[in-house]
Amino acid sequence: MVRAVFMTKDQIECLVEKARQDHELWAVLKDRELNQFNADGTAKLPSMAMAVSDFVVGLYGAEHGYEIGSLIIALRFHTRQELGLPV
Repeated sequence: MVRAVFMTKDQIECLVEKARQDHELWAVLKDRELNQFNADGTAKLPSMAMAVSDFVVGLYGAEHGYEIGSLIIALRFHTRQELGLPV
């Protein structure tokens, strides 16, 4: 089993800003924060975790080894703020 590497606070802040600049990714993150399901009850794809994983792989490569949970939490915080939802 490979050990995950935790991201630093500075790294997460930088990645949140990069995600904001990626308008397609930011739109997906906001959409998933509002509703994770299609009208027929199926899950919207990519999920938030999938979209963030693809974003990190695009920046660091497939074997990056980073744990992305903290980044997901930070991205959710900022998208919820932007959407006017409770944080």
